[in-house]
Amino acid sequence: MRSYQAILVLALSAFCMGVTEFVVAGILPKLAVFFEVAESKAGFLVTIYAIGVVIGAPLLSVPLSCVDRRRQLLINLAIFIVANLMIGLSTNFYLTAFARFVAGCMHGVFFVNATLSVLMVAPKGKENSSLSLMVSGLTIALVSGVPLGTFVGQVFGFQSVFFFIVFLSSCAFVGVFFLMPKNLESKQANFSSLYKALKIPFLLKVYCLTAATCGGAFVLYTYIASFLSTLSGFNEHAIGILLLVYGFGAILGNLFGGKLTDLRGSVMALRIILICQVIFFSLMGISAYSQIFVSINLFIMGFFAFAGISPLKSFAMIAAQKYAQDFKDSAVSVNEASFNVGIALASFFGGLIVEIFGVGYNPFFAALFVLPALWIVATQSRTI
Repeated sequence: MRSYQAILVLALSAFCMGVTEFVVAGILPKLAVFFEVAESKAGFLVTIYAIGVVIGAPLLSVPLSCVDRRRQLLINLAIFIVANLMIGLSTNFYLTAFARFVAGCMHGVFFVNATLSVLMVAPKGKENSSLSLMVSGLTIALVSGVPLGTFVGQVFGFQSVFFFIVFLSSCAFVGVFFLMPKNLESKQANFSSLYKALKIPFLLKVYCLTAATCGGAFVLYTYIASFLSTLSGFNEHAIGILLLVYGFGAILGNLFGGKLTDLRGSVMALRIILICQVIFFSLMGISAYSQIFVSINLFIMGFFAFAGISPLKSFAMIAAQKYAQDFKDSAVSVNEASFNVGIALASFFGGLIVEIFGVGYNPFFAALFVLPALWIVATQSRTI
């Protein structure tokens, strides 16, 4: 029972990080007016957070590895709380950007520590379900936290969103302090370990698998509002509801992915999920002109887009234990960075498709983005 309480605390932490990452997109006009900058410049606050995630996961995991996992999480959350407090209090755009970068770094480090901590405290045989429970905090942020945060920011001012995150993150800090076991040892890492983690061919395949699997949906999802309004004829209010539908699909898919991985193993789970991604991403392009079918397909798209997270984390851990036993944390941290590298590349790739071919082609290129991941697992034996 205590182990599940600890995992739920980590899920709350993941929720806070998810809201912090995504909410800026919903309050961007408010930020632009407040800081007296163009919206394009205000959008840098989204980019700088993502850069922090990519940098923080591999680089900051090294100095933190000298203390046990519980202390790592407490340090991680404490800095995250201070960074969000700075954002809430700041009246300077560049100070806010710096605080966003720090918060992003803590986001990256958190998911490395949380992944390894969950696998250490989870009941035997329930590791992947426990992982999906922890990650559900991020998907719940996508479906409820971000719309709620956007509403609160629009009504009470954008600062209130970050004060709310500070409060919830403080609750998570207290939860980690009292519920997380003190005996979760961490192996000391160093920067040479990062180099080793980047030169092992099989681990490079794992990072590519992670980037392609997680990125595929974002070739379309980044431009989903334009897709649904231009091709399907939905108005702004309906699109907001459909994004909630997508989010609920993501939550259920994330939990399904954990259960499937426990039952069938990470390789077989990924084969099933990636085949479904290719099919249903492509079908978004075909179903776009029917509001009923595109709505159903959007739910299924969200389901399979997030179903892959748990088996990916499991596959990365198995690979790290076999090929990077002495520098496992570094391998896991690079893999965590690969999640956001994939999302960033997919969003950029999606923008090019919109400019060259039009948004109607994004679903088909989303499916193409996933194909390298499918090839990797299709040619991989079920045990590594």
